[in-house]
Amino acid sequence: MRMTVAALAAVGMTAATAACAGDEGDVGGGGGGDAIVNMQIGDVRSLIPGGSGESEGFRIIKNVYDGLVYYNRETGEPENLAAEEVSSPDNQTWTIKIKEGLTFHNGEPVNAEAFIRSWDRTAYAPNVLPLNYFFATVEGYDAMNPEPKPEDTWADPEVPEYDPVETTHLSGLTAIDDLTLEVKLSAPFLGFPTMLGYEAFYPIAQECLDDLEACEAKPIGNGPFMFEEPYDIEAGGSVVRWEDYQGDMPAQIDGVNWKVYLAGDDCWADFLTGDIDVCRPTAADYQNAMADEDLTTRLIQQEDPSILMLSFPLYDAKYQDVNLRRAISMAIDREGVLNVVGPERFYPLDTFVPASILGGGQGTCGEYCTYDPEGAKDLLAQAGGWPEGEKLKIWVNDANDNVDIFRAIGDSISQSLGIEYELVTMEWTDYLPAREGHQLDGPFRNGWSPDYNLNENYLEPIYGGGASVNDMGYENPEYDAKIAAAGAAATLDEAVALYQEAEAILAADMPSAPVFGEKFNYFYTDRLENVYVHPIYSGPGGDCELREVTVK
Repeated sequence: MRMTVAALAAVGMTAATAACAGDEGDVGGGGGGDAIVNMQIGDVRSLIPGGSGESEGFRIIKNVYDGLVYYNRETGEPENLAAEEVSSPDNQTWTIKIKEGLTFHNGEPVNAEAFIRSWDRTAYAPNVLPLNYFFATVEGYDAMNPEPKPEDTWADPEVPEYDPVETTHLSGLTAIDDLTLEVKLSAPFLGFPTMLGYEAFYPIAQECLDDLEACEAKPIGNGPFMFEEPYDIEAGGSVVRWEDYQGDMPAQIDGVNWKVYLAGDDCWADFLTGDIDVCRPTAADYQNAMADEDLTTRLIQQEDPSILMLSFPLYDAKYQDVNLRRAISMAIDREGVLNVVGPERFYPLDTFVPASILGGGQGTCGEYCTYDPEGAKDLLAQAGGWPEGEKLKIWVNDANDNVDIFRAIGDSISQSLGIEYELVTMEWTDYLPAREGHQLDGPFRNGWSPDYNLNENYLEPIYGGGASVNDMGYENPEYDAKIAAAGAAATLDEAVALYQEAEAILAADMPSAPVFGEKFNYFYTDRLENVYVHPIYSGPGGDCELREVTVK
């Protein structure tokens, strides 16, 4: 059977809403007379493919680079972008034909070698890149990633503990000719093409590899926007439309300015003055924004496949009993918390994969995601109770919304179970490596935005890979076997069903408590038209489709 990208269409994606309201007027927002869009952004970890793995960096990367495919905004279907064709006779050996005439911003060709050198860089263990695990299915990965991995290396790229590895190339990658890439997987995986629109699979210019430090500051992409000046990690930066772009999704504006907002700051005040063009109000500003009749004519509101979870440190002996984890989840009054933070900003979540994703919406969390204080107390008792005089620590990165939301969650748990809690806040740049490095001694904020439209994306990347790799320290051989069986399925329907069975195992073990699915509530200035929010490519930080937006 021959599988192509078109055969892997993910029809479950909620359509993104278009918004084109606003009166004709002068161009504002700090853009002068040019069609410049001004965006907010948070901390960026990296601007080179494979090195980000977080929403903020990806918001820039996805506009500076073109991947092999791009996800359709309305259906979630992967559609060819840099690829001419993606096909396989057996779901294990994939042939990727690359379109002719594509180049990087520096004139280098976008060819098979450009993808090979990028994927090899990310898969090479001593580079300790966060998206390394995306290549675990490619033949030759194990030779580039010998066990055991040094403790905390994945969490902290500054730790120089990984000895050089002799193998530097994924043996499953072969350039058949200049524009044909063959990819051999270690086992069949028919969902492979659905992954190719994500950052991990973007190409890299040779000039970038020759000077990674310079490339981090001024990436050399192949997408519709390019950097002319270095990006400032603390202040932000600008890109301009690349006039020589030969791809299928050109920019409609002259450029983008990104302004950095660090923890504790947000973009709303600057949005109200017109200095930021798209912004999502925090809980503190939400009600006032919704009461403004003019602003609500420029509101995009729709369900977001991003999810919010309270995850448990299974590496801590205190959280080994599943009934304790269930008790904490049942103690959360999800509806009550929504009344505090804004009922139209989130919706209660009772599943590990949201309904808008192919194979999602199974309600697997069921009774344990339903508020039941008495049931929660019974479960806590079955788990042996809570240590007398000890506070429950809840860890969170210190963005305004996170603090408000998780304080309300902590209040609910405390009231339901009769135990005290402490909300421990950290800066994102410290929180992320601490979470990844298993350094948190209590439940912690966790979230996920999809990389592609398949239920597998909410299961294997978050909870797979072994206890040393995922943030919870979760491991269950039955779960891993089900994931592997799904990856080797003969049809998409069979794979989706097997992933759903894996989700049921996950729900029984409850390494995380699903709390909320998010909703887009983005406002935009009256100088913009054709404002769309992409369900997959937006991320939780607030974004619009910069390839489509126009300025009046």
